[in-house]
Amino acid sequence: MIWILLFVFVFYGMIILGFAIKIKHAGTFDNLTRAHKNRFTVIVPFRNESKNLPRLLASLAAIDYPSHNWELILVNDASTDNSLEVINQYLRSYQISNVIIINNLRATASPKKDALQTAINKATHNWIVTTDADCYVPTQWLATLDAAIQQEQPLMVIMPVAIATTARPTFLTAYEQLDFLSLMGATAGSFYFGLPFLCNGANLAYDKDAFIKVQGFANNDHIASGDDHFLLEKFQENFKNKISYLRSQDAIVTTQPQEQWSTFIAQRTRWAAKSSAYTFWFSKLVGLLVVSVNLMSGLGLIYLAFAKAETQSLIIIALLLKIIADGILIATEAQFYKKLPYLKWYPTVMICYPFLSTYIAIKSLTSSYQWKGRDYMK
Repeated sequence: MIWILLFVFVFYGMIILGFAIKIKHAGTFDNLTRAHKNRFTVIVPFRNESKNLPRLLASLAAIDYPSHNWELILVNDASTDNSLEVINQYLRSYQISNVIIINNLRATASPKKDALQTAINKATHNWIVTTDADCYVPTQWLATLDAAIQQEQPLMVIMPVAIATTARPTFLTAYEQLDFLSLMGATAGSFYFGLPFLCNGANLAYDKDAFIKVQGFANNDHIASGDDHFLLEKFQENFKNKISYLRSQDAIVTTQPQEQWSTFIAQRTRWAAKSSAYTFWFSKLVGLLVVSVNLMSGLGLIYLAFAKAETQSLIIIALLLKIIADGILIATEAQFYKKLPYLKWYPTVMICYPFLSTYIAIKSLTSSYQWKGRDYMK
């Protein structure tokens, strides 16, 4: 039995190290294009985001891209706070004119997908770019995306997302940073591996005609989350060679960290809840492998106190394989995202990670969860 465990950890380590090696070899995107050609519809669904909208709107107002080449659609998803007042105030302050504010037209069990679909139906331009209300974007965001589209001719562009650095890091913020760096590493690494299976709707772009051709969110709109992942699966199936990953500092969208463990766990539970509906074989393989390795890591740490010396040695070897592989991938991404100071938290986070991630995985499969004031049933 212990040899099966070791094999699983070796297999896991090979995939994770493969991601890190591919990322290193790929380098970053060089913007060699100066003439702006593409037109974009930026879509932002929001629900009770009065606290975050000013930061987002300020960053959008600072975008260095011709205003006639892009529009902003803000989709109000039944907000009960003063988000609309905040938006109107800041639109006047920043003199942003290329903005449309609409209400979400609910039609399915997924408010986020409904909001995106409502906006896409109104979109003037053919390139759809999505981000979230709790994010902010860099000034060269659309210019860099435009250059990538001109150079590579994709139909979908996956882009990087970072979590904002806090003035006083806590264990929660450090845990979240390192966890998210591992997700971003898997996102980039799997793309360069030729098997992209992750993306983030906080920074994603796709061709509207291609979106319509793959029938958008149809057949997965009964699942509350996953507007990004399931759409990627459809593009992977229909336009495998037309997906790009834009690895550039000028394309990083920054999102806010969770302030409490309860909201962090709710967020991760929501992300994990869609995993049982994955259709891409590599998504299923990596998902099963990650859950298995984390479960066995937690059990292995407990069993170390009771195992014989030979068994202890094998368990330690297996755990070291995971720690080293994960550490190399996270360090690679920490360098790109300029998060190297968080690596000092890595040993502590790695001890807790198997237990918390296993708990979230089980919770996502067995219970309901709440997000933005709404209850979602499993």
